[in-house]
Amino acid sequence: MAQEQRREQPVRLPNPSAQPFVAALKTTRFFAVLFFWVTMVCVLAHAATFCLVEWVGAYDLPAAEIKPAEIKPVDETVRGPAPWLGVFENAAAAAVPGELFPNVKPEPSSRQPAPSKPATAGALEEESPPDQVESPSPETEGRVVAEPEEPVRKPAPLTPEQRRLRARYYRNLTSCVLRPARIIGTLSGVLLAVTLFLYLEISLLGRLAGIRRLTRSLFVLLLFLWTVLPWDCVFEGFRTSAMFDFEALLAAHTARAGAAAGDWLGAAMYFGQFLVMPAVSVILLAWSGIQFAGGYGESVLANE
Repeated sequence: MAQEQRREQPVRLPNPSAQPFVAALKTTRFFAVLFFWVTMVCVLAHAATFCLVEWVGAYDLPAAEIKPAEIKPVDETVRGPAPWLGVFENAAAAAVPGELFPNVKPEPSSRQPAPSKPATAGALEEESPPDQVESPSPETEGRVVAEPEEPVRKPAPLTPEQRRLRARYYRNLTSCVLRPARIIGTLSGVLLAVTLFLYLEISLLGRLAGIRRLTRSLFVLLLFLWTVLPWDCVFEGFRTSAMFDFEALLAAHTARAGAAAGDWLGAAMYFGQFLVMPAVSVILLAWSGIQFAGGYGESVLANE
């Protein structure tokens, strides 16, 4: 019985005619990676902000503990330059830096002299004459005796006013970060989709491999854009976006804190808008990047 000859797999040799297309794909891939990471950082910043608001409570104002009239006005000398085009706000104007954290009141140490008392006749007799000095012991003679260390002073708890100023400072600082991140993330996501489309067109013109993965990456990225684009500008009342407005998040968090405990529909809409949407955006963007990396390996690395 004749043995069948083993069929060797064909060896894929580099395609010399694809070198100009490979050079163009490398340049396109550089900008695709740049836009990908910028978009990913912006989406992760919004997801981390929700965690700080919901589970850490870094922006909670103690409204029930302090009256608005008791808040000291902020000194105008600590304010920085005016915001530029309303995008970057000044976070230093939220609170005086020295008032954000409690001042530790120094306690009297053991080295400070005790307050002098009025001398009496009996006290003068009991006091030793100034000529008598305690002689050092043989063990400590010729050595420097260390003074006792001061006790560790623990910071005093934050007052309601200081907590209020700190929460306002963190709110303004986060708003200054998320407002440009929302704009930059949306623009970089659109530019990433355009870049992937150009990459796919160049691969088709050069008849390179990896077209299936590149096409899948592009359509997954289109689904990602559906989750981050500000659709409220087109459809009134449609505010579901992974890159949400920070003030809208604070308002929804405050309303949820004052709502009834059995409002399951409101809680589902709250977590769906500010938690599920950013999580879905991160998953879609990561999946698109993985598919693009596979297509790049088949279209470029196989022809080098």
